[in-house]
Amino acid sequence: MKHLFIVNPKAGKINGQVNEIKNDIESFFASRPEADYTIHVTRWKRDASGYTLRYASGAREIVRIYAMGGNGTFYEVINGAVGLPNVQIAWYPLGRNNSLLHSFGTEYLPAFQSLMNLSLSRVSTIDTIKTENNYMTGNALIDGEALAFKWGEYLADHFALPRRSCHLGASIFSALIHRQTRHYYFEMENIQFHGDFRSILVTNVSTYGAGLRPAVRDAFINDGYMDLYTIKRIPRSRLVKVLRDYIQGSYYKWPDYIRHYRCKKLRIFSDSIMTIIIDGEIFYKNALDFEVFPASVNFVCPPGINIPAPPVGKLPAAEAYETRE
Repeated sequence: MKHLFIVNPKAGKINGQVNEIKNDIESFFASRPEADYTIHVTRWKRDASGYTLRYASGAREIVRIYAMGGNGTFYEVINGAVGLPNVQIAWYPLGRNNSLLHSFGTEYLPAFQSLMNLSLSRVSTIDTIKTENNYMTGNALIDGEALAFKWGEYLADHFALPRRSCHLGASIFSALIHRQTRHYYFEMENIQFHGDFRSILVTNVSTYGAGLRPAVRDAFINDGYMDLYTIKRIPRSRLVKVLRDYIQGSYYKWPDYIRHYRCKKLRIFSDSIMTIIIDGEIFYKNALDFEVFPASVNFVCPPGINIPAPPVGKLPAAEAYETRE
């Protein structure tokens, strides 16, 4: 087995400590002289994708890749590795946001910050969602959600405030100040509908940001489905209550404002340009296609951590919700 470490020097928690991280890796393998490992410090945006693809596609044996950063680093590694059967991907969380890992529970984050755990652990398969030429494992935030996320990140980075509180505060502020809606069109397997909405979430995991959990009841990274949430304009008198329930996964209390759908393929389009954040990367488009690729990544899980499984009786497809919209 080969070990490839992708270190993002701009990841929030690395904070200029690249040499220290490299020293830790070298010290770990000092007692394992037979190990074949490489450390690559990324140099520019998407460098991890290209390097991962070149390295892994040229190897005959198993390659275990360690994404040392946050959502953006993991996103780049995934996009260089999807489709390569000899690749296993581990995530050593050193970013500001580590959405997929939060879906396991924040108490398990330290287990992912152990080279021993990540180098020796088993792998499980997880889904990805293809968005045109990219693959995501987390979520796509569209318009209102995207704007709130950007503001929440700004507050947390510039004022050293708790990131989860910043995201919640930014969501409320965004909904109060920016009240406009956009007309969207949705196409799923057997459903087509359109309407005016303020915000859209497409997700493969239960969380985003620093532990906001809108999809905790619905989204599982190994169920072969994606989850869509459409959010209408919320009256100011109910705004705080609705958003509080939404980020805790209790959106179903407010069916007049928030609806949930499940599907394998999805197209979203609008007559104007949408702001979209996909696993931390920003895009501007007026249309976007999504398709689930089940069990497309071999993901490293430390001991004692199991990928959450969907409950028995989970609704099988989007058409189960057709009468709700």
